[in-house]
Amino acid sequence: MKSPSRTSAVLVASLLALSLAACSGKKDAHAPANAEQTHGGPPVSKWTYDGDTGPAHWAQLGGASAICGNGQRQSPVDITGQPKMQFSHILLNYNSATATIQNTGKTVRVVPTNGGDLELDGARYALKSIEFHSPSEHAINGHHSTLESQFIHADDKGHKVIIAVLYDIGVADPMLGSLWTYLPSDPGQPIPLPDLLISAQALMPGTQDFYVYSGSLTTPPCSEEVTWMIYTAPLTVSAEQADAFQRLIGPNARPLQARNNRDFFRLAGTN
Repeated sequence: MKSPSRTSAVLVASLLALSLAACSGKKDAHAPANAEQTHGGPPVSKWTYDGDTGPAHWAQLGGASAICGNGQRQSPVDITGQPKMQFSHILLNYNSATATIQNTGKTVRVVPTNGGDLELDGARYALKSIEFHSPSEHAINGHHSTLESQFIHADDKGHKVIIAVLYDIGVADPMLGSLWTYLPSDPGQPIPLPDLLISAQALMPGTQDFYVYSGSLTTPPCSEEVTWMIYTAPLTVSAEQADAFQRLIGPNARPLQARNNRDFFRLAGTN
């Protein structure tokens, strides 16, 4: 009989292997109603979230971005049902660090100078950046949240793990409130955050309970090399905090993608 830690290690390794594998399975006959339909057409030189350069046309960027239209493990998805529970040794080794903030024109990106790392059963993934999307890109049993933060990690071989936190409207989030003070009003280069240290853990729930699946980047080139860990418990933001982001960036969520028979798991941390 396998121990829980051995089983969870195999689970994480399997998800990482799946995220790097080329898939040739059938298209999901039950794709989300709002999943984009990729259209043929002339090449495009830029991408946005609407119109002729929106998600339905990202594959027309060509090159590696072709997978935006024909990939079998694309993100985001709607996490449905009751995923099977697994257990894993999870350490969030984050630091309070100086950081930069950037309005890219498509999102707000925060890059800590030395933000620490995520450890999954001994494998380490350094925190690279934090990005925000509104409405949430992922859904839980059909429910989209107001905001989603994505903590992008990578190991020294480039394997990516992204932790996502969903936010519903409620009490204002104090850490986001401090960060939002420095929201750049216009797209431009990264600027230092003065007098503010960023700790990723301060922007996350206090639990270690996640939905896990193998997916992709949610922006071009939509690479299928990502293990997603989505907190099961949402945090809250005030309507004013949500509105401040939405007025600055506008809607920046990719439509839901087909599940394509992928497995979802629920992963809980152990000491």
